[in-house]
Amino acid sequence: MEEKLTVILSFKDALDNAVRFQEYLKNDETLQHKLSQYTHWYYFPKQKIYAPSKFIGYKNNEYHSETAHQGDGRETEKALSKFFHKLKPVHEQLDYLILERYNKLAEMLLKYDKKLKKNAVIHTPKEEYNK
Repeated sequence: MEEKLTVILSFKDALDNAVRFQEYLKNDETLQHKLSQYTHWYYFPKQKIYAPSKFIGYKNNEYHSETAHQGDGRETEKALSKFFHKLKPVHEQLDYLILERYNKLAEMLLKYDKKLKKNAVIHTPKEEYNK
């Protein structure tokens, strides 16, 4: 019987998953292969890491290539929107900091010979904008 995925309830839940995602990414070729498929990426400025919504949006997510990402992206987006602000797509603005974020994400994907999805967007913590 398939276990029901539970969405995150805190920023820390998302961060824990993002750190875990980065660890899995180093050694899992199946996950590396999927990098170009993700549209919604989340940036964690203190750790300087990125992770996709479908991975970080579910509590205590673990990656198993044959069962990964069974959940609904709309569900994770709703849960993550409590803690993150969506940046404008790179082609819609000229802000240097935002361009740099998109470039850093593209560089990360390039390490695995992958390209950023054309309609990809980055989300950054709301706390970053509330200072």
